[in-house]
Amino acid sequence: MTGRSARGRRDNSDPEATRREILQAALEVLARDGPENLNVTEVARRAGVNRGTAYQHFPTREDLVHATTSWVSERMYEAFYGDMGDLWDEGQVYPPDLATERLADFAMNNPELSRAWLFDVMATEGAVTDRFWQKFVAELKEFVARGYGRADIDIEVYAFIVLSSAFLWPIWAGAHGKGVRSRQKMQQRFIDEMMRLVMFGALVPERHEELRERLRARRAPPA
Repeated sequence: MTGRSARGRRDNSDPEATRREILQAALEVLARDGPENLNVTEVARRAGVNRGTAYQHFPTREDLVHATTSWVSERMYEAFYGDMGDLWDEGQVYPPDLATERLADFAMNNPELSRAWLFDVMATEGAVTDRFWQKFVAELKEFVARGYGRADIDIEVYAFIVLSSAFLWPIWAGAHGKGVRSRQKMQQRFIDEMMRLVMFGALVPERHEELRERLRARRAPPA
């Protein structure tokens, strides 16, 4: 997704479609300016609806902020965990290499969504109740409890480091990568380095010998 000027005026006969359009515009403002600068008037302009229509859907700024951040969280959750049941049997842990690759790929292809989510979590006061965050932390706790990860890591700090770096790297790649192929290489560089840090900073290497061998092969210089 990329920043856009205001959309043309649209037909408001479909309330759900209008609501989604408003939320999409709110997402763009949220990703660009942060939650403190989200307001109904600016979002209505970007969505191509009049202010009255926007206020019908979201009577206050707080309603709009809450709806937007909840929408972002649900999209994050579905994108990352929605098909987990199809990939893994219940009770299995999410493999760290797959999680890292999937997270990096999602962040590179959804930079606005990722930044908006990160803005919201960083601005949250008190306990973070976001569904995606809670699931991510719970998966890490389960991973450690089963002996695959180091018992001495601070799981919430570790989760924040992983997520924030994954969601901020696309900004760096977008600014410094020259073209799609260059950004793809930068994405792979991020995955390789993150996996090296994960392997020797958070995992119990002896429980991941196959993964360790793959990392060695991937980082070995060409013959």
